[in-house]
Amino acid sequence: MIKKLGVLLIMSAAVISGCNNSTMEPEEINPEIDVCEVCNMGLAHEHYATEVVTADGEVYKFDDIGCMDEFMEMEAHLKEENASKKYVRDVDTGEWVELEEAFHAYHPDFWTPMANGVVSFKDKESAENYVNEQGMGEVLDYESLENHEWSWEQ
Repeated sequence: MIKKLGVLLIMSAAVISGCNNSTMEPEEINPEIDVCEVCNMGLAHEHYATEVVTADGEVYKFDDIGCMDEFMEMEAHLKEENASKKYVRDVDTGEWVELEEAFHAYHPDFWTPMANGVVSFKDKESAENYVNEQGMGEVLDYESLENHEWSWEQ
């Protein structure tokens, strides 16, 4: 009986640790079941999706970078160093990019799921190309984005 209980405890620990995202890496989006943590809309436009991955393995998904920023304001403890990582997707490739390394094109008329007008890219050149192709907008780096006024703040 004790041997069976020990095996059960070991298996439970393995399952729990297997579910923990200790590397703080983003998860794939499943547009059929995933919904935004803030606005509760489905993540139908996967290339605009963002994620916050916490040190304790929680993954929060958003349909728009503005929803992620609003969530971070509500969950200020996640702003502490090493408490979480924030990810955006390169809109062209769908590749996950850490928010601090990404560049963004902004114009209020750029389409995004929640009309925040911020489109993310893996590099500055791609963001500049998008602005040039659209004939409007500006390129924002991480620091500029930190000072950006979101639609939900107005």
